[in-house]
Amino acid sequence: MNKLQSAIKYAKLGYSVLPMNGKHPLIKFAGRPALTTDQIKEYWTKYPTANIALRTTSFFVVDIDTKKAHGKDGMKSIKQLPSGVILPTRTQKTASGGYQMFYMKPPGSHLTQVIALLPGVDIKAHPNNYVLVPPSTTEKGEYRWLNTNAALKQPSQILLEMIYNHNSTVREPHQARYQAKKKRWTGEVLDNIVTGAPEGCRNDYLTRLCGQMIYAGAESETVWILINYANQFNTPPLDDTEVGRIVASVLKEELRK
Repeated sequence: MNKLQSAIKYAKLGYSVLPMNGKHPLIKFAGRPALTTDQIKEYWTKYPTANIALRTTSFFVVDIDTKKAHGKDGMKSIKQLPSGVILPTRTQKTASGGYQMFYMKPPGSHLTQVIALLPGVDIKAHPNNYVLVPPSTTEKGEYRWLNTNAALKQPSQILLEMIYNHNSTVREPHQARYQAKKKRWTGEVLDNIVTGAPEGCRNDYLTRLCGQMIYAGAESETVWILINYANQFNTPPLDDTEVGRIVASVLKEELRK
């Protein structure tokens, strides 16, 4: 089955499909509806070797890193959890040797991205997050389903509570804790500056953050400084050329408006 056929199959199963140049989207997709079958045929006719990514709209992913590829052993963190927290579900092995476990989003849930839920373990759940899927390949290798016929399962309640509670606590245990009476929108933007994103989500993260800063009325020089600062929290950080391209693209789009 070639990549066009695979992309159409994913779409027919209800997933929101993206064409990818390696690990980078070939189209703008944030906030937009899923591609239709005709659009998929159009893009993969134009880019026949494009990788396939699925947006985390109806599902979320537990992203487990390896110490060799990312410096932290996510599987070790998973194994230290009590039995029943991580339930068997559809799972793939990534090109870098890590693992990604796919779970259905419970109805009415408002899950989002979480960096370092555990050492070496991230959560990809924002509607504009995405994950590459088979038969995608990168310079590191191929993506491969480990249990092709397995269905996406509902997550355990404990896992959901871990995700929700992680976003409501102060990350540094040695700092004094406080709870704002009501977080304002500007406060959320400031929080986002030090959130960072894993490989595969970094461009989208910096693009959205750049747009938020411009919307808040920041000067272009301020945006440039803060975006470069925010990039330090990515794992790993993007190179300076790519960061510059992101800022220039967003500024150009805002000026056009």
